[in-house]
Amino acid sequence: MANGQKGNNVDQCFRVLGQIFSKLGGGAVDGYINMVTLDPGSEHKFNKKKGNNAYKNGEYSEAIPFLKGALELNAEDVEVLYHLGVSLAKIHKDDEAIGYLEKALAIDKDHENALFRLGMISLGNEEYKKAIGYFKKVAIVDDQSYNAFYRLGMSYDGLEKYDDAVKAFEKAIEINPKVGKTYQSLGFTHESMKDHDKAVACFKKSLELEEK
Repeated sequence: MANGQKGNNVDQCFRVLGQIFSKLGGGAVDGYINMVTLDPGSEHKFNKKKGNNAYKNGEYSEAIPFLKGALELNAEDVEVLYHLGVSLAKIHKDDEAIGYLEKALAIDKDHENALFRLGMISLGNEEYKKAIGYFKKVAIVDDQSYNAFYRLGMSYDGLEKYDDAVKAFEKAIEINPKVGKTYQSLGFTHESMKDHDKAVACFKKSLELEEK
């Protein structure tokens, strides 16, 4: 490359940098931002990525404004709706969380994770009938979901529908027989039914699994 061409390229770089530093030096940071305005699609991806990264790191309060920003540009992004719903639930804003999770289901009625999260919110609020409805739907989507049947058992137990609770816990055990807490929960249900022998057997099994 000729020396003259190199000189022109260097001069051009310094002119661009001069324009940038001139704006910054004048305190007009917004002016620099406007020079690199993102198109809506890129802005959505940026907000979604930032929100998802914070979500994955358990930084739910930090994730929320980015996820909301992403939704302003694409209101039907199911992944963002779900992550926003979970993030809000994690900071105990259940009503707002439910709204976003229900929007996710309006787009994808078989969204297993959204159904399960709504069930967990209902279970945590002792709304056992609602919880049962959600966990049953999860079990329809995935009939081998240990979590759905275990939480279904917890919900039935909360309603004192002990026979149904036993069936749900036993199904969870059939799916994954190596989880001690399932036997413990089943034991408490048997105890509530005054079936002490079965309760003791379940508690023993739970202890055996925890010792392994």
